[in-house]
Amino acid sequence: MNENVTESPSIMDIDTQKSSAVSPTTSSTNLMHFWHDRLVEGGLILSMALYYVSGNQNIRIGHFSFVPSLFAHPLYTLPFLLIFALLCWYRLHFAVALLPLSLPYYAQQKIVYSHYAFSLAEIILVTCVLVAFLQILVFRKRWAYWLPLRELQDRLGPFIFPILLFFAMAAVSIFVAFNHTVALRAFREEVFDPLVYVLLVLICLRTRQDITRLVSALIGTGLLIAFLGLAQLLFFKNTLKLEDGVRRIYAVYGSANSIGLLFDYILPIGFSLFLARVAARFRLLALVCCIPMLIVLYLTQSLGAWVAVAFSLLVVLALSIRNRRVRVISGSIFVALMLVGAFLFRIQLINVFVDHHISTKSAGVHTVSTVTKRVYLWQSAWHMIQDHPLFGYGMDNWLCYYSENDLCNAQKHYWIKVDPVTHKDTGLKYEPTLSHPHNIFLHVWVSMGVFGVLAFLTLLVLFFWLFARVLWRLGKNAFVGKEEAEKLRWLVLGVGGAMLAALVQGQVDSAFLEQDLAFCFWTMIAVLLLLRVQAQVRWRVPANVA
Repeated sequence: MNENVTESPSIMDIDTQKSSAVSPTTSSTNLMHFWHDRLVEGGLILSMALYYVSGNQNIRIGHFSFVPSLFAHPLYTLPFLLIFALLCWYRLHFAVALLPLSLPYYAQQKIVYSHYAFSLAEIILVTCVLVAFLQILVFRKRWAYWLPLRELQDRLGPFIFPILLFFAMAAVSIFVAFNHTVALRAFREEVFDPLVYVLLVLICLRTRQDITRLVSALIGTGLLIAFLGLAQLLFFKNTLKLEDGVRRIYAVYGSANSIGLLFDYILPIGFSLFLARVAARFRLLALVCCIPMLIVLYLTQSLGAWVAVAFSLLVVLALSIRNRRVRVISGSIFVALMLVGAFLFRIQLINVFVDHHISTKSAGVHTVSTVTKRVYLWQSAWHMIQDHPLFGYGMDNWLCYYSENDLCNAQKHYWIKVDPVTHKDTGLKYEPTLSHPHNIFLHVWVSMGVFGVLAFLTLLVLFFWLFARVLWRLGKNAFVGKEEAEKLRWLVLGVGGAMLAALVQGQVDSAFLEQDLAFCFWTMIAVLLLLRVQAQVRWRVPANVA
């Protein structure tokens, strides 16, 4: 198990060494290690993909299932899972870092046994946890990933208290929910599983190469979804959904906005690598990966994602400028131009934001934009919060109280069908199954009460505080060399920009309480915590340190 210490670079490792400084024997050994690790990574990805795809009739595009019925019985596909488990035993930290590749497919669950079906991410997570427990039983204190409790607490730092509070309030929400089964499932998929993954990441990933492998998996996830979206446009155009009068790509999701929400967590990382001071081939690779995602992002027609990603990329660009004077001057000029442009084209901008995705007329009903509908959704959520501010209504139980529907129907509803002031139709009566209030803070508050949203806010404040500290420390090259600081800087900028993009779009959509997005959110936190360790940034600055 100790071979994990001398690991070769990962798929997108940005280490650059001069060949003249390496002996032929060392170079040959490093090359062998490199391809050995790529082979293990490929085996992990291929074995799990075969296990997931074989006989999985839930994998569809529209109403068309393109997966053959080979190995249709779940037990017949177990050999693929066994191969994955064996490779996971051999390289546990590889499997943990590659888990993000499985995130978008939570709606196309795999039947594991009888009628019990789980998402691909959950299957990989459980496999990794079981392998870790077995290794602990076999190796005990000699386990390669053994981490003392005090060191784990140090890695979490002040994050541990809001995490525990958030976990506790999410658990309490199960008992206050109208539909306990739905709340329990949401708790498992959106809180418990992602937090278990955070622990695995903090325990198993120790090196910068491990962190790079994890963010590489995220970029690979976005690239794969982009290819699936383009394939849908080119070969399955008839499956494109007509939403608010627009044909939109949705790939493996139920909504086009979900692609934009996923790309919030990915595109800033790729853009940060493109701007990094690294070898040109890695910057070119980042650009090649980002272009298909940007094309598909445009084709989703998700205005919220456009604004969020654009704002995040501008912030990453600004922070990538090292000269403070140049950054201030260029930033001031840009802001001035934006203000002037906003004033000159204010009417056109208002029309774009207010009239974007206008609902089609039906039976004489006036058109209503999605932006206007969101205002009524926020009002509904606020009325719900006023009635139950402390503990909310339970995770994924918004729909029970929002409208009269066949899925989850309580006695009291907060559905605003008619504007109480203008008495005009709000357009929401045609969408009784909207599953969230389209705002992350309202969503968390409705789901788990005021203490849950306070814990969530604290996590965000701590994240950006730590982001600023680590970025400032790397700029000073205080504890690591200049070369190492450059290799860490783009990672820090990437995860900070990703969280910022998710937060921006989260004001008008659900950027958190979905299985893939919850994993992404907690992964950003875990990666930043690991980068703090790599950058040797202390939680508390000694009094004698400037």
